[in-house]
Amino acid sequence: MRFVVLVFTLAVFLTLLALLNGVGVKSDQMRKRFSQVQETERAYSDEELRKSFSERVIRPVIKQVSARIRRSAGNSKPLGPSKANIKLDKQIKASGLSITLQEFTFIKGMLILVFFAIGISLFLLLPLSLLLRLLILLVMANIPLYGTSYFLTSRVKSRKEKILHELPETMDVLVVSVEAGLGLDAAILRQYAKNKSAVLTELSNAIREVQMGVPRRTALKEMADRCDVKELTAFVTALLQADSLGVPIKNVLDVQAERLRIERKQMIQAKAAKAPIKIMLPTVAFIFPVIFIILLGPAVVNMIATLS
Repeated sequence: MRFVVLVFTLAVFLTLLALLNGVGVKSDQMRKRFSQVQETERAYSDEELRKSFSERVIRPVIKQVSARIRRSAGNSKPLGPSKANIKLDKQIKASGLSITLQEFTFIKGMLILVFFAIGISLFLLLPLSLLLRLLILLVMANIPLYGTSYFLTSRVKSRKEKILHELPETMDVLVVSVEAGLGLDAAILRQYAKNKSAVLTELSNAIREVQMGVPRRTALKEMADRCDVKELTAFVTALLQADSLGVPIKNVLDVQAERLRIERKQMIQAKAAKAPIKIMLPTVAFIFPVIFIILLGPAVVNMIATLS
């Protein structure tokens, strides 16, 4: 009798345990789904607040100001094709700035007006002599003139150095992509989707121009003239010759990649050879005087004591 009661009690306990286990599993699943929905709602609601102050405030303001500047510059008269304007337009394109010559000239004119107004305010308010106030006014008027030119020149120089630095690695990646079976255009666009470097940006822009109907020779030559980098120009020339002669692109890329690696090695060796000459000036200016003081200082002190 006791055995029957024990078996019956155990069966009831296992039945209740199975039922409660099923209810618990369903409750856990519902709790997990509810937590996922809550986390999703919280992510959507806090997505804007997770952004930095610059992304939420500064960048939208800059976009609005740039849009207004573009509209104002678009309403102004177009500039004539003079030599200075052609040179300036080439510099703007070589710098990588996404503005036109007309917009750049408009921004420069606005900066001149702003700095000139600040200079006039300082001229009228500062309690200085007339000569110093005129000098301040002249400096404030010339800051935007020479500052914009310096900014554009430095931007062009840094972009050329960046293209020269990135070109060998980009060429190696294109060689691997072409060997994997991709065409040159597809390899450039695929690598640009992963890496927005200066070289890939210029190459992808040229490929997009070709896709829009511009002849390949024209697009590549314009890119080479715009960048004005000797190594990139040599690469474009090799591509155009291979296209006209029917040489496989893979062979051209292999040769160009090897050439660029050799040129980079030679450039590094040249910089390393110049390093001792550049180190000599700070050595003579800062280290030798300290050595002379340590070696000759006691002798000079003794000599002064003896003579006195």
